[in-house]
Amino acid sequence: MGGETGITEKDHTLESFFRENPYFLLPWACLAGIQLVFQVPCIAAWCDERGLEAFGAQRAMHLTAFVLIVQFALHGAFAVYHDRLEEGGYKIQDRPYRFQVEETSTRSSAIIMVSMLSYGLTPMNQGEASLLQIFIGYSILLLVHDFWFYWVHRLAHTKRFYALIHKTHHKWKQPMVFAAYFIRSPSAVLQEHACLIPCMIFLPVPLYSFMLYQYLGAPMSMLEHCGFHVDELPLPYLSMVQWPLLGRPKVGHVMTILGGGWSLLLGSHSVEHHDYHHLNFNGNYGLSYSYLDKLFGTYVEPESFVGTPNEALLQA
Repeated sequence: MGGETGITEKDHTLESFFRENPYFLLPWACLAGIQLVFQVPCIAAWCDERGLEAFGAQRAMHLTAFVLIVQFALHGAFAVYHDRLEEGGYKIQDRPYRFQVEETSTRSSAIIMVSMLSYGLTPMNQGEASLLQIFIGYSILLLVHDFWFYWVHRLAHTKRFYALIHKTHHKWKQPMVFAAYFIRSPSAVLQEHACLIPCMIFLPVPLYSFMLYQYLGAPMSMLEHCGFHVDELPLPYLSMVQWPLLGRPKVGHVMTILGGGWSLLLGSHSVEHHDYHHLNFNGNYGLSYSYLDKLFGTYVEPESFVGTPNEALLQA
């Protein structure tokens, strides 16, 4: 058909993606090389003394498969319920929702595969841990990564670095599920792995804290990019009852619990906050919480702001 109409459809397979991005794997090869240092006898002995063992290929593959399945499942769910959500007033931006996103899903899937598999070499504390130790480790990852992400994200929005590491992600001014991992390799390594890998090696973070962080964090990141007020969605059956101090339970309450409850103290970085960020290219740089934006003057309440995108970054 393409030859008859004179239109050639672009190939969005992984094979085509890697041909068009020949250096895509370079940052991941460098990361793997760095982690192989832990196989040097003296460093391996240091890891053994502290009970650190590699996360392992099997666990990494399980995590990869889970995240890949979740992104397609969530995209499918929003496609199926799109009209109902829009009619209910849950859609944030007044723009058509794009359902056919082969290019975005291909890059997202490639990033997920190399990102999650790269943790297979990461030394982690695999000893027994109590529920309290798991919660403490989980909280460390939440808080430290949020702090790290805020400053790296602000750096990525400077004109010097924007085009180099972050412009790809902001091709989506109306974000959707696949946009969460629609990023370049250097950005993924810098924003996530450069923080989490040292946390796992040097801080008291058990293996199960890391698994909790990834198995919950990846879907939460996709929901943060979904473009709908999912936090306002009522919970089936439970929302039929007005609960003391809680009101009618919503998805946002579950997200708060899954986040360790820290957003009650530090402020939540909601779907709407991040949607505003994609539309305007500035402000609301946090990952999970809003306290750093408020503390350093970069917080913007979406519903109270009317402005224009950062033109300097649009031209970068």
